[in-house]
Amino acid sequence: MQKQHLETVTEKITEQASTELLELIALPPDTHNIAPKSVVFAEPICFPQCSPPGYEYLPDEVIIYNPQRHLALEKPTTIYRLGDLGYEESIIAKFPTNLAITSPIRLLSESGVAALYEVSLALQRYRQGCERIPNMVRGAVYRSKFVRDLCLCPVVTEFLSEIAGTPLAPHSMPLMLGHFNFAPQDLTQAVDKWHTDTIAFDYVLMVTDPSQLLGGKFQYFNGTKEEGAEILKYAEDLPEDRIITPVFPGAGYAVLQQGNMVMHRATGLMYPAERITMVNGYVSLDVNFPDQSRFADMKAVDEHHVLFPEWARYKAWRSRSQLDAMIQELPFTNDRTALCAALRSAIADVEAAIADIEQTDESKMLYYGS
Repeated sequence: MQKQHLETVTEKITEQASTELLELIALPPDTHNIAPKSVVFAEPICFPQCSPPGYEYLPDEVIIYNPQRHLALEKPTTIYRLGDLGYEESIIAKFPTNLAITSPIRLLSESGVAALYEVSLALQRYRQGCERIPNMVRGAVYRSKFVRDLCLCPVVTEFLSEIAGTPLAPHSMPLMLGHFNFAPQDLTQAVDKWHTDTIAFDYVLMVTDPSQLLGGKFQYFNGTKEEGAEILKYAEDLPEDRIITPVFPGAGYAVLQQGNMVMHRATGLMYPAERITMVNGYVSLDVNFPDQSRFADMKAVDEHHVLFPEWARYKAWRSRSQLDAMIQELPFTNDRTALCAALRSAIADVEAAIADIEQTDESKMLYYGS
C-alpha cells in the first residue's frame, strides 16, 4: 500500500517539481563533491509489527476506520509560503517545499468526527503533561487501532502530498503520529505555548468544534521563527496585528503546516470547556534535505524505551535512503576525498543518532513566552 502511494504521488509531483527541486539542491561547483544530485524519493518504512512494552490497544474499541465513511477531503482556499512569512530564498532552499501553512482544509466527515471524538475520550486515561503542554496524550497509535489507521491512511497522505508539493509519508516515528492535546484544567495555562514543532510536517486537526469556544484558539505568527523568538525575549506576547487566527468551520477541519518553520500556539480557555485536537506528523520522502527534527524536545517528553529505538530506526532509514541513492549514482573516480565525503554525508544521520542516544544530559522542550 505504501509503495503504491509513493508511485502515485511521485507521478503527480515529480513532473512539475523535479526541475525546481534540482535547482534547490544544486550545490556550487566543487571538484570534491560527487554526492547524488538527482531527486531520489525514499521508500517509506512500515509501521512496527509489535507495540512497545507497556502499550496495548484499547480493549473495548469497536470502531473500525473506513476512509470512504470517515473522510470528507476538501483542499484549502489558500496556501501560504515560507516567503510570505519573511524567510529569504537562501533559507527556503534548504527545504523540500516552500509550504508554510494552509488555510483550513477538511479531513473528516461527520461520521469521522464522531468516531475520532469517541476514541479520544477513551484515550484520556493516558494523559500526561509537560512544561509546554499541560494536557496531552502521546503514542496514541499504539493505543487505538482507529487512530493508527487514520494516521497511516494512504488516501490522506496522497491528498496532503499534493498540497505540500513534495511526496510525504506518515512519520517514521510512531510517537510523532496521533498526538492529542486536551484543554488544561487550570484556566491560567495555555493549551500549548508559542513554539515551533519538533518535526517538519504535520496537520493540526480540530476534533471538537472550536467555533463554540471562548479562547482555545489556534494561532500562528506572521513572521519568521527567529523574529518571533527575538520579540518574545523582551515582550510578554507577539504583536497582536501579526498574530493570525484561522477560522475553522467546525470539527474535522485542520491546517497543514511545515511546523518547524511556523511559530504557533493554542491559547488558554476563558472558561472550562472541552477542546480536543489531534496532530499527525509526516516526513518528506525527499531525503536530500537536512533533517529538521529536534531530538532534545522529544527526549524531554517521551519514554526513552520507545523514543530511542524509534529515533534509531528513523535516522537509519534516512541514511539507508541516501546510501541507496549513492550506490545507484556514484561515478567512477580516483578522488578519495570525494568518495569519503559522499560516504560521510550518507551516514551523517546515523552518526547523529548515535551521538543523540549516547548523550545523558537532561533535555527541555523549546518554547517561547510564559
